[in-house]
Amino acid sequence: MKMVKGLLLAGAAGIAAVSGAQAADLPVKARAAEYVKVCSAYGAGFFYIPGTDTCIKIGGYIWAEYNINSAGSHGVYWTGANARDNKADVANYNNRVRSELSFDTRTQTEYGTLRSFIRFGPEINSDLTGYTGQFTAYRGTIQFSRAFIQFAGFTVGKTQSFFDFYAGALSYTTPMYAGSVTGSGHLLVAYTAQFGGGFSATISGEDNQLRRTGLVFAGVAGNPTAGATLGQNGSATAGIETAGAPNFGFYRNINYPDIVANLRLDQPWGSAQIMGAIHDASGGCNGACNVPANNFGSATGYAIGAGVKFNLPFAPGDELWVQGTYADGATSYLGPYKSYSTDAVSMVRGNANTAGGRYTTALLADGAIGLDGRVNKVQGYQFTVAAQHFWTPGLRTSVFGGYLKLNYDGAATAAVCNSYALAGNKLPGNGACNPDVAIWQVGTRTVWSPVANLDLGVEVLYTKVDQNHTGVWTAIGAGGNGTGTFAASDRGIFQGSFRATRNFWP
Repeated sequence: MKMVKGLLLAGAAGIAAVSGAQAADLPVKARAAEYVKVCSAYGAGFFYIPGTDTCIKIGGYIWAEYNINSAGSHGVYWTGANARDNKADVANYNNRVRSELSFDTRTQTEYGTLRSFIRFGPEINSDLTGYTGQFTAYRGTIQFSRAFIQFAGFTVGKTQSFFDFYAGALSYTTPMYAGSVTGSGHLLVAYTAQFGGGFSATISGEDNQLRRTGLVFAGVAGNPTAGATLGQNGSATAGIETAGAPNFGFYRNINYPDIVANLRLDQPWGSAQIMGAIHDASGGCNGACNVPANNFGSATGYAIGAGVKFNLPFAPGDELWVQGTYADGATSYLGPYKSYSTDAVSMVRGNANTAGGRYTTALLADGAIGLDGRVNKVQGYQFTVAAQHFWTPGLRTSVFGGYLKLNYDGAATAAVCNSYALAGNKLPGNGACNPDVAIWQVGTRTVWSPVANLDLGVEVLYTKVDQNHTGVWTAIGAGGNGTGTFAASDRGIFQGSFRATRNFWP
């Protein structure tokens, strides 16, 4: 019995020893998983990045757009081949798909909120140039519309200009009349002071280059179909474009950014803003420009504007916008933003050398340089009215319209017309060259949201170009409409757009 008892004890001891060895070989028990936690400090959609005190919101959108008589939602068919009424070799419509992802991160610090925001994604367009480039447009492009940091009142990076107010808020089409519109982003460094009660003030240094709508030089032959692209863009020879589009004309290299400031008030009833900008519009020449010492003059443009938005009481979401802007040598702040639009209108109707041949041209420039090298700035103004009404929570309609006017003084007119004449684009007989122009647009958009975050919208827009040239243009190359003479004429054009949009935490 004692022997059996001893064997049992020895066996138990052995089992304990083996178990202890196996336990020592097992890994340490893992800590409980850190589940994603909701961050309610900055609104819906934010959650904590695991293991940090930083909150993040991931968002984005996808939209597909189909346009008739329109170069996408950026503008109407009013220049180039697509602006002809002979459409045998060009499309009557195009389509575009755009998508972007956004990442909004915020961390609370002793100096306030540290925020970074980035939004980017691919865009694919119809290849309107036919087989050229093997349908390169179908391969798509990547755009970065936002990439900025905000901290202690400072904003640095790429975001919307602080001059913007209405900025086409109620339309798909980027309007030419609505003041500054920089929805795809603008490079800047800004400081915003908050005074309480919804009142703030901002001072900003912003990219000058895409604010350059064009400077024409009287000493270089220019075609009215080319607008302000009569000059150089970093080229070694005057009048030769070598640095690629967009072309800006005879500007001096950038000396300083545009200086933008605003005063803004945001209240339950709506918002109001007054804004101003200083714009460098100095001339420059890289080649033999036949002016004293090849030296073009310095010029400082400016713009001032004001706008107000009212939240209307009829239905949630109803709103009314009113805005006006005046500019002197800073045309971009009126609406013709370079990255969205051409710097010239050139619509052709009818055939050359016939009574039905009509030609409409409009130059959208900061100024024109005379043979004396002086920069003669262009003055202009715009006003905008837009309103939106919700018929039901899922159905809304907006109406919008506005007017843009550009005036060229005597010296600016002489410079532009001399440039046209050098190329043989004359207005003979009783005709007169006068680049003063007015553009007005009016449109409506209706959007149906059958479910949350899905919009199906239709927009119709009419654009009228009131130009001031008279007589007959000669030597105008108009593609399928022939080369010859066309009578100067005002023109109007309709366009339509359909867009389907899916938003997720935009």
